[in-house]
Amino acid sequence: MNTSQIFYLCPTCFEVSESEMGGHRHRVIRVDPGEPDDERRKPAMDEAGRLTSRAPRWFLEAIGSLPPRHTPSALSLSGATR
Repeated sequence: MNTSQIFYLCPTCFEVSESEMGGHRHRVIRVDPGEPDDERRKPAMDEAGRLTSRAPRWFLEAIGSLPPRHTPSALSLSGATR
């Protein structure tokens, strides 16, 4: 049974794959959203606990809107072109 959480996502067209998408026409990101109870799976919040986005923190980290909170190597670009 494959329990890997890692997947590849195109943040432009939202195409998703379990393996690298060679030749995809947009930038593709390698994402590790963490385990099911990981804080990175929750929406981003400010210091007062107010939501800053409905998107999960792992997605905002992957597109560069937030700095990575855990394992900076978990998020990287694949070899796809724009």
